[in-house]
Amino acid sequence: MSYKFTTSRNYCGLFIAALITFSTFITNSFGSDTNHISDCDLCPTLAVIPTGAIDIRLPPGALGRGHNVGWYVRVVFDKPFAIGIYEVTNAQWSACIEDGGCDDLDYDTTANKQYPVTQISWQQANKYTKWLTQKTGYTYRLPSNTEWEYAARGDLGMNRYFNLEPADVCTHGNVYDQTAEAELVYGLDMLPCEDQKTMLATVGTYKPNQFGIFDTIGNVFEWTEDCPNPGGQGRGGFPATGKPWLDGDCSLRGYRGSSWLSNEPYYLTESTRFKDLTSNEEDLGFRVVREL
Repeated sequence: MSYKFTTSRNYCGLFIAALITFSTFITNSFGSDTNHISDCDLCPTLAVIPTGAIDIRLPPGALGRGHNVGWYVRVVFDKPFAIGIYEVTNAQWSACIEDGGCDDLDYDTTANKQYPVTQISWQQANKYTKWLTQKTGYTYRLPSNTEWEYAARGDLGMNRYFNLEPADVCTHGNVYDQTAEAELVYGLDMLPCEDQKTMLATVGTYKPNQFGIFDTIGNVFEWTEDCPNPGGQGRGGFPATGKPWLDGDCSLRGYRGSSWLSNEPYYLTESTRFKDLTSNEEDLGFRVVREL
């Protein structure tokens, strides 16, 4: 593993094209033909993320250090993986319930079928991936922290906003903005734009990133597979291969992204976000990875 130091967002994202043929082809929301994987009628639709590399910022070690200043780790993905183009929906969760693989939730998942499923604990999300694995014969799991980051950044090599100006964020995600504040009046800091949604939005409502992944900004926070490393990422506990970190206190699990309740600060943290695995909040959901 190598460590580097930087004082700017001068990332050197590496993109190596991966040529893979799949039997399932669908058309995405913008009408372009894209190779996708869908292993059953109500399984999540997956996009293949090609090989490449990103730099993951280590958390600030001293009070006052800016998030874009300091040590980072180069993470290299030497084989592609597949990740859900959308967050898992109520309809997909309902299919798992009907098949005996998932739990009933505290709300009716047969309503608002294309909203992301929420109020999901890490344990419940993991149970869903086990059900998909058994149903399809392929290995499904939650994404690692670094897989999520790599897929979310869309090969732009940026931190949050993915090189967007704050006023443009609402074209890419459902966040706490002027629309939400006008109706909810929570008094929170808001983004200077309008996404036309007060709370949750149908998955895929906003523009995708360069990998064709939707809602990497906003809608719901998303569980990941990783446990926190008690030694700190700077002591060798940060997998440079992109795989999940599964040692340490695994009563805590990672989560990434942002939600309809999020404003700017949530886009600026990439490496130190964990929750108790029993947490199940109204703006917390997940997407899945399939190993190739």
